[in-house]
Amino acid sequence: TPAISVVSALEGLDVWTTAAHRFIVPLAVAVLVGLFAVQSRGTGKIGALFGPVMLVWFAAIAAAGLWGIVRHPQILAALSPSYAAAFIVHNGARSLLIFGAVVLCVTGAEALYADLAHFGRRAITYAWYAGVFPALVLNYFGQGANALAQPKSVLGSPFFGLVPHQLIIPMVLLATVATVIASQALISGVFSLTYQAIQLGYSPRFRLVHTSRHYAGQIYMPTVNALLGVVCIVLVLTFRSSNALGGAYGLAVTITMLTTTIAYSQLLRKAWKRPAWQCVPLIALFLCWDIPFLIGNASKFISGGWVPFVMALWLFTLFTTWNRGRRRLMEGLNEQTMPVEQFLREVKEPTVVSGTAVFLSPEPRGIPFVLQHQWLRGHIIFDTIVLLTIMHSSRPFVSSEKRLEIEDLAPRLLRVKAWYGYMQEPGIRDILANLRKQRPGVDLAQPTYYLASPKIGDDRSKHGLWRWQRNLFRWMARNARPLTDSLGLPPNSVVEFGVEVKI
Repeated sequence: TPAISVVSALEGLDVWTTAAHRFIVPLAVAVLVGLFAVQSRGTGKIGALFGPVMLVWFAAIAAAGLWGIVRHPQILAALSPSYAAAFIVHNGARSLLIFGAVVLCVTGAEALYADLAHFGRRAITYAWYAGVFPALVLNYFGQGANALAQPKSVLGSPFFGLVPHQLIIPMVLLATVATVIASQALISGVFSLTYQAIQLGYSPRFRLVHTSRHYAGQIYMPTVNALLGVVCIVLVLTFRSSNALGGAYGLAVTITMLTTTIAYSQLLRKAWKRPAWQCVPLIALFLCWDIPFLIGNASKFISGGWVPFVMALWLFTLFTTWNRGRRRLMEGLNEQTMPVEQFLREVKEPTVVSGTAVFLSPEPRGIPFVLQHQWLRGHIIFDTIVLLTIMHSSRPFVSSEKRLEIEDLAPRLLRVKAWYGYMQEPGIRDILANLRKQRPGVDLAQPTYYLASPKIGDDRSKHGLWRWQRNLFRWMARNARPLTDSLGLPPNSVVEFGVEVKI
């Protein structure tokens, strides 16, 4: 979206003067560099700064469209569906190709929903019905009216063809700012989706920055932002025009539409338990549009549609490799756990020291490998031992009242489960604050944290990862943000024990 939006906005310069054509790509790259550079300032600040500009933008495109309709009101006949029906009947199966040509007219609404976690449903609903939808309809009808009056204008830029020549430069500037803001919404959505993938176990941890004190969903990920910026700039330098990018963008959006419909059908059936007579008609209505759009855009695969396909395959490979590798890693660590009763029998007259030790355990069962280490078992047992496991809920948020589950395993041994939703970031300060409320007698002034540092070995059995997957997982694990940083553990209070795990 950022690549095609910025390029299409700047292509208005080509309508103003053909001499500007060679400057479009360099300007687009400069705009994208600036766009990704300001992401660290946060969605809220950018929205407050550019929000009024969007109102001006939609007012401008609505006025341009209305002017086209007034000059050529015969376009209003297009409100009748008979023309579309006649076109399909006359052209038969070939009419599906028109869906590939007009798909960009129905894209862009996803930019509104990409920021659902940041602004909420009510604001997005009001924005759509009160501003975005009416402005788009008026502008598209205006473009259609202009095309009927001047058919050759369709070959150029029908949007900028509505604008008087002396106003093209101001409109280009306004369009560029508007596309930057819309693109920023999609970039914020990528941060949210990436964070959810991390919490659900499909992506390594990245550095996370909260950009708002009031909204937990407003976040910034420097690494993701840099990668996304590089990809967008490469797309612009490779395709060099919105027409060339249209094939890649159209196929990506139509496949996303179809995927969303399929996912929604599963949500209706499995999560909301709706009967089939309610689900089937609604899903069929969506498919009546999704499938023709997909067929119409399938012919663009060779001319650029392969790009989002390759990107999706790459991301799918990374996600599944990380998920499978993490599961095998957890299984390997779990194999080295010990039943609580056996551990208590084996600990013979240890030296008890004051203070609290927190052992991070991937599974809320048994005694983790770290606590079983020979030196710890034979020499020191802390006054209080906490076995801490971070639990991830399938819900977006878990209230602080339901954050901790505490189980007394032995007189100085506690098991603590800390529950977090997939839109929440676990933090040791939050966990300790809740633990103090429930167990005020536990000394949590300066706890020591123990965790395992797995060394990945080769599992030659049929259950192990493929060799390329294992190497890819090793690379991802080396570059992932350490758990100590993610939880905010103080470096001087952390002790790590190496353990070999074959995956």
